[in-house]
Amino acid sequence: MLRYILRRVVQAALTVFGVVTAVFFLVQLSGDPSALLLPPDATPEDADRLRTSLGLDRPLPVQYIQFLGNALTGDFGNSFRQRTPALKLVLERLPATLELAFTAFALGLVLAFLASLVVRLTRSERLRTGLLWMAFSLQAIPTFFFGLLLILVFSVWLGWLPSLGRGTPQHLILPALTLATFELALYLRLLNSAFLQEMGQDYVRTAKAKGGSRVRVLVRHVLPNAMLPIVTIAGINLGVLLGGAIVTETVFSWPGVGRLVVQAVSQRDYPVVIACVFVISLVFVLLNLIVDLLYAVLDPRVRYA
Repeated sequence: MLRYILRRVVQAALTVFGVVTAVFFLVQLSGDPSALLLPPDATPEDADRLRTSLGLDRPLPVQYIQFLGNALTGDFGNSFRQRTPALKLVLERLPATLELAFTAFALGLVLAFLASLVVRLTRSERLRTGLLWMAFSLQAIPTFFFGLLLILVFSVWLGWLPSLGRGTPQHLILPALTLATFELALYLRLLNSAFLQEMGQDYVRTAKAKGGSRVRVLVRHVLPNAMLPIVTIAGINLGVLLGGAIVTETVFSWPGVGRLVVQAVSQRDYPVVIACVFVISLVFVLLNLIVDLLYAVLDPRVRYA
């Protein structure tokens, strides 16, 4: 197990290094940041002085080598706009993104589990069909459009919930519900397939033959086996939520990392963009490592040499 963990840590480090390197060179293609940082009446000499002060006048390989040396110490440079360390800005926004992502993840997963268990316990084919149709319909609605619909109904028409910002639990409801709706649809489909596959296995018939009740067989025997594919998708999807809530954070003006990335890209704030990608990729690979280790807990047949 220790050898496996060390190997995965090395792979994670190489993955993060590759992602950050790719982003470093890609952001250089977005244009000269001095065009956005200087006033319209700035002279070419002003632009040259700004590029020199930001270190953008040096050859790209030299910039990259210096960037790697600083990044190893956790220094991704200062924000071009705010003149503060880029990594500090990202870490200040990270709790908001974690709050939104984990809330939406837990809400969607719990609701999907409860709905799937009710379907299996009631054996209602109409209920199963209705839930699956709802899942297909919800997945077909773009996230930004669904978020705007929630704002229109619950904030504008009913006035029950705030539509923008972060500060109270009420501010979390609409953005979390927007993301959780897509999560619910995804997990409903996965759980439906997993339950159908497991219910036909020999161990289920054996458990029933021993006199086990339907609830006991479903919860104690079927559910742990049905969770294995869900854990894989859930771990990956949680990482996607952390890095992919950009649209939702923008729609609801949620002060998270996703919104910070949008602002940094539009302002060509290279250090902030790279720091955001570094944090998101690091969290993503760590979540995947945790998911792999959970396999050994959920399935005793899995062993890591």
